[in-house]
Amino acid sequence: MAGAAPGWPGRALARRLYRVLGAGLGVRARTRLSALLIRQRLALGAGSYLGRGVQILGRAHVRIGSNSVIGAGSWLNVNHRGAGAMSIVVGDNCFIGRDNFFSSGRQIVIGDYCLTTVGCRFICSTHVADNPRLPVLATGTTAGDAIAVGANCFFGAGATVMGAVSIGHGSVVGAGSLVLADIAPFSIAVGNPARVIKRFSFSRDAWLAADAVGEADLAANPSEEQYLAMLRAAAPQLPMPWIAAGAEMGSF
Repeated sequence: MAGAAPGWPGRALARRLYRVLGAGLGVRARTRLSALLIRQRLALGAGSYLGRGVQILGRAHVRIGSNSVIGAGSWLNVNHRGAGAMSIVVGDNCFIGRDNFFSSGRQIVIGDYCLTTVGCRFICSTHVADNPRLPVLATGTTAGDAIAVGANCFFGAGATVMGAVSIGHGSVVGAGSLVLADIAPFSIAVGNPARVIKRFSFSRDAWLAADAVGEADLAANPSEEQYLAMLRAAAPQLPMPWIAAGAEMGSF
């Protein structure tokens, strides 16, 4: 699903059509009409695609970059919707796997070229549970935390990032890991809670044990801007594995 279709009559008419026609349409036709409405309400970059069953709450505060995929069954939830603020941002050339969950407090930003696999979670807003005399469902959600993920990070199946966390560019988070603290660029982190076990040295062109990386190694590593330039030169328009977006893409 790309950005808004040329000539589409606009979101107000789309809503009216959906209300008037939706009840009388079959499932497939209703889904397609709903998809057109989503295009009008979501900042969706050129060539990007939302898998079947993706739910976005607070669409006006979500931006998906170009040539990116949100896998089937994923849920992007904007808990606090300030005027004009973008609370969930997914960059260009990203693949967000199936059944991912985003719960934004202040903001969640996923950098360009990131890859998440099935069941990953990014949670920086949770229900307030301070007073057991009140139903948790009625006490609201937290708003202060933000998650920032740098360019070209990879998250294994079931990885979770929680709280106010920054993950540096070029990092890998292992399957099932729980990230509760910042991770430096070019790191491999695993475990619950996640800990950094390796870091990459560009000067030595190798992943090294975390305690074997020195100041000279870190000084030679590229900044995120330099790293993005390298990635864009290598893959300006990344071929997307569309087949993995959802069952609607078929099997082979």
